[in-house]
Amino acid sequence: MLHSRLPLCVALLFSVACRAAPSAPAGAVDAGAADAGKVATGADRATATSDDGKLTLERCFALSAKLRAPSGLVQGWTQDGARYLTVKEVAGAKRLVACDPKTGDATPLFDAAALERALVAAGATPEQAQEWSSRTNFDFSPKQDALLLQEANDLWVWPLGAEVAVRATHDDAEEQDPRFSPDAKSLAFVRDYNVFVVGLDGAPPRPLTTEGGAERYIGRLDWVYQEEVYGRGNFNGLWWSPDSKSLAVLDLDEKPVPEIVINDHRGVPHWKDEHWRYPKAGDPNPIARLWVIDAATGERREVDLSAYSEDDRLIVRVGWKPDSSAVTVQVQNRVQTWLDLLAAPTAGGAPKRILRDATSAWIEPVDGFEWLDEGRKFLWLSERDGFKHLYLYDASGTLDRRLTSGSWEVDELLGCDPATQRAYFLGDRDDVKGDGLFWIALDGLGITRIGSAGGQHVISMSPSFTHYADTRSSLGFPGSVTLNAIDGEQLSVLWKADPKVVEQAVPSTPTFVKVTTRDGFEMEALMIKPANFDPRKKYPVLCHTYSGPHSPQVRDGWGGFNLLFHELLAEQGYLIWICDNRSASGKGHASAAGAWRNLGSQELADLEDGLAWLVAQGYADPARVGIWGWSYGGYMTSFALTHSKSFKMGIAGAPVTDWRFYDSIYTERYMDLPQVNAKGYDASSVVKAAKDLSGELLIIHGAIDENVHMQNTLQLAEALQKAGKQFRLMIYPGNRHGVSQPDQRKHLYAMMLDFIRETL
Repeated sequence: MLHSRLPLCVALLFSVACRAAPSAPAGAVDAGAADAGKVATGADRATATSDDGKLTLERCFALSAKLRAPSGLVQGWTQDGARYLTVKEVAGAKRLVACDPKTGDATPLFDAAALERALVAAGATPEQAQEWSSRTNFDFSPKQDALLLQEANDLWVWPLGAEVAVRATHDDAEEQDPRFSPDAKSLAFVRDYNVFVVGLDGAPPRPLTTEGGAERYIGRLDWVYQEEVYGRGNFNGLWWSPDSKSLAVLDLDEKPVPEIVINDHRGVPHWKDEHWRYPKAGDPNPIARLWVIDAATGERREVDLSAYSEDDRLIVRVGWKPDSSAVTVQVQNRVQTWLDLLAAPTAGGAPKRILRDATSAWIEPVDGFEWLDEGRKFLWLSERDGFKHLYLYDASGTLDRRLTSGSWEVDELLGCDPATQRAYFLGDRDDVKGDGLFWIALDGLGITRIGSAGGQHVISMSPSFTHYADTRSSLGFPGSVTLNAIDGEQLSVLWKADPKVVEQAVPSTPTFVKVTTRDGFEMEALMIKPANFDPRKKYPVLCHTYSGPHSPQVRDGWGGFNLLFHELLAEQGYLIWICDNRSASGKGHASAAGAWRNLGSQELADLEDGLAWLVAQGYADPARVGIWGWSYGGYMTSFALTHSKSFKMGIAGAPVTDWRFYDSIYTERYMDLPQVNAKGYDASSVVKAAKDLSGELLIIHGAIDENVHMQNTLQLAEALQKAGKQFRLMIYPGNRHGVSQPDQRKHLYAMMLDFIRETL
């Protein structure tokens, strides 16, 4: 999936056609720059301090750090839901404690000294045991009566209070994705692409599979499955049954998938090659199979998915019925125009299709699926009517009732309380730019909001559905972390941003506006007006965009460092403009589906309509409009400069430049196969339109980007060169899909600041 992640390394500047080099995301000049004296360079502004209170890059970085909520304030809940887990100082040392949400009374979750002794008794050195027991982040068993440590390349388990810990593994190989069985008597893990189980009785691990290897991932996801299906960073491909007797294991055959090589040129004297299995649009995907394996005997059987062709199926979610009688599997066709929910009997036999879901275009994997009433009913999130809503089904797949409806969306299902028969969820019913916490009874009668309206919320719900932690922010405020009773009563405040620091960071209040497109769609937009704004003047405009499907940027939530950067630009005379095109708006599948099989065109038309509205207000200079974005936003920036005359300059970070170059699962979801939709791929290509470049373009890319490959930038560069088009290029060696190492990040933003001042 395309995102704007930012990592490390040394910056290398290529000056194309003898131009001066630029340096980092979005910058701006004073509206009255023509009357100004010497203009400071981006590097000067990155390090300069100011005693007049004005923003500099250095000040933006410092303020951004001050406004970041401390990590780990709520690490979870006790099993009974009565106390939350956090880190506090106990007897001069940081410890993981369980706290009362109202009083804050804290009790250590375990005795660290006892853990230290138990580790030594299990074979750890005293130094290791002291270090490990002082940690504050552990994996616990489902009942929180044992904890797991991954240390010294081995797995260690400590049943709380035991005199001796269990060293579950003792070898040089790395164990990945260890999982407690629900009864906490065993661990399952992956080693060398195979699945192992080990009991906590001291017996050695037992392999449940042996065929895994570099070309066959068993129990572990490959790059494209973790990136586009199960979620970035989640490589887990095994699932315990609730009765702890069986494992569902995903098996990905990588042999058909083309291998790409990424060169890391920093090596001395030779560079290092990285080898990745990466299916681009139209390439063979990994062949996905699913096994059910008996954890005690190793006996296994393949889930029968023969109704779906091997080269035309994706296994997008796996789970179990509450009684362990069946594995639940969500299967999609390759181009993701439908999704089937199956139940495959644990004992064997053909799986039963419970339901098929579909929309007018693509459909995305469903996380809002939860069994109720011991497996007799389930909740299901679907976009089938154009908006994501909750449905209640019986186990056979017969619809019981629709629980929510309307031109708004359920963003996240948080769970259902069996005691009260209430389903809790986050949704944008009251404002598409934010979300709120709601509950609805399973009889479907009425929706009740919990807590305050407005802003964006990240909710950590207690297992008992009696309390929740709410991390809330709004556009102009980084937010707070509060503990609350389930009726919304605030019990305590764990953190709140300092208003004085916020005032320094956000001197100009951003303004939300609504813009109607030429065909009547209402877009959400945001502007930050220049300092000392005078509506009689004309200001240069810098647009920031992402534009990808279901990825709104106009949100009533804290904008992080980019908000501060945009505030700096506004202070220097730029009008900042962010407008969500309809496919990115978050206003349901009904709004996004128009981009299907034709990425770029509708997005650009919407962005141009937004600009037309802004220019019509009388204070935006139509001859000085710039645009910048990263990842999909980099694609949209380069597409805009090759398909429109509206933009004077653009900064494209890590751009896709032809959808044939991006991964199969993401791309085909929105574009279909290139073999089927060649015209759509051609029309959406920046490379093929290079001869039409209009305006000043700066392209930025990480040299070892494993997500959006350098191929995208280099093929665009070649096409621009052959077309006689001048541009600028900055490569960051050692960086992947972003630039986050502090010195490199400062370099990046200073470079962009210079480029904006020079060209806009």
